[in-house]
Amino acid sequence: MTSRPYRVLVVCTGNTCRSPMAEGLLRARFAELGVDAEVRSAGTFAVIGGSAQKHAVATAARAGIDISGHVARQLDAELVAWSDTVLCMARSHAAAVRAIDSTADVRLVAELAREGEVRGDDIRDPMGWDEEVYREVFEDMRTCLEAFAERHAELTSSAGAELTSEARPAPGGVD
Repeated sequence: MTSRPYRVLVVCTGNTCRSPMAEGLLRARFAELGVDAEVRSAGTFAVIGGSAQKHAVATAARAGIDISGHVARQLDAELVAWSDTVLCMARSHAAAVRAIDSTADVRLVAELAREGEVRGDDIRDPMGWDEEVYREVFEDMRTCLEAFAERHAELTSSAGAELTSEARPAPGGVD
């Protein structure tokens, strides 16, 4: 049996601020944790082919994450079908995903953190604000997404351990 990577789609509005930063952050965290995962991002009203906003690029770069090559794309049925989990910045984004596929595993990024760790129910949109707001939004997302990645890593490592122990004969057993 061959397994494929865990697939996560991150959704915001324009796919030029929050979701590109979150995509880069989640990719980096999964890699640090040794999780086999693919991460993509999209927007509900994307500037198709556009690049990430300069403050988003600078904020991610401060954290050692390069999103300078990001190209914005529109949320569509193919991306939703590709994903195992869709992480949304706001309730409106979750509604857009559910309109495409009501059975999709959709989660709000802000709900991934422990209570009181982020500002509000949605991850606010930094578009049009200064770089300080981008940094605040990035830190909110980092809190949520690192917790998400760590929980996923724990689940996959414990599932792997169970599979490994099932494959081995019981102590004193025979093949």
